[in-house]
Amino acid sequence: MPARAYGLPAVVIGLAAAGYIALRATSAFFQAQAELAASAPTTIATARIDPLLGPADFAAIGDRIGPDLGVTGKGEIAFSAGGALRALTPGALRPGPQTIAIDGDQPDSFVVDADGPMLGVADGYLGLLGADKRFESARPLPAASWRLAPSIQPGVFYLFGGAAGDFRLYRFIDDGTLQVLMQSTEPIVDAADSEHDVYAATATEILKVASGRPDVLFHVPDADFDGPIRSLAVTGDALPLFSTDSKIYALLGAVPISIVNDAGGTIRIRGDALYALDPKRALLFALRPASTQLFDKAPP
Repeated sequence: MPARAYGLPAVVIGLAAAGYIALRATSAFFQAQAELAASAPTTIATARIDPLLGPADFAAIGDRIGPDLGVTGKGEIAFSAGGALRALTPGALRPGPQTIAIDGDQPDSFVVDADGPMLGVADGYLGLLGADKRFESARPLPAASWRLAPSIQPGVFYLFGGAAGDFRLYRFIDDGTLQVLMQSTEPIVDAADSEHDVYAATATEILKVASGRPDVLFHVPDADFDGPIRSLAVTGDALPLFSTDSKIYALLGAVPISIVNDAGGTIRIRGDALYALDPKRALLFALRPASTQLFDKAPP
C-alpha cells in the first residue's frame, strides 16, 4: 500500500500560529522595554529614574512635542505630541498614550489640577475643559502666548505672559479671582509653589515671590552654565528644582546641584515624584524621591 501523507489538524496549525504571533509580540514588547530603559538619563546616586516614554514611543504618535506637562494626583500624565493632547496612565491595562479628544482648536497652553480638571489657553481665552470636550471661553487674554503652571493647592493655577518689557505672573483661583503676584522686565518662563511660598523663573533667574517683591535665589552665571532656565518645580519639603534644555538641578541655598545630567525640559512634581518631559530628546520620565532625601547618603 502506498504511503499516505497526513496533514496536521487545522486546530494544531492554528495553535502553532497563535503561539508564534504571541512569541513575536512578547519579543517586541521586551525589545521596546529594553530600548526605553536604554534611553533613560543618568541621575544622582540617591535617585531612581522610571522611564515612561522614549524616542520610539514619540515617533509612533508624532514627535512634535509641546512644552506643557500635567500630572493628576492619581499619576495620570497629560502632554501634547503630534498635534494633539495625550494622556498616559503608567501601569494601565491599555498601555501607551491615549488621545484626549478636543472639539475645536488644541490649546496653546494647558495645566492639570491635582483632581484632574484641565484649564487651557485656547483662541485667546482662558477656560476649563468641559464635558463637551471644548475649552469654555471664560476670560479673554491679551495674547495667545500666555502660559499656565500648576499649584499644589486644589483649584489654583498660575498664569504668566506679557510683552515689551512688561511681563506678569498671576494667580488664578477657580472662583474667578485673578491676582497679580509679580511684574518683570524679563519674560517669565515658569512658576511653582510650596505650601507657603510662590516661586517664578525667568531664563536667567529663580525668584521667590514675597509680598509682591521677588527675592532672587539664583542668577545664571555668565559662563560655564548650560542655561537658559526652562522650567521650575518645588518639592513638598520646599526644595526648588529647575531645568535647562539638558540638565535638571536642585537649588541648595544659592548653589545649583545637578540631579539629572543629560536631560531637561519641562518638570512637574506630584507627590514624591518629579516628572520630566524633554522635547529635544523625546523623553518622558519620573524621578524619585523628589525631596531633600536626594542629598541623604547614598546606599553602598
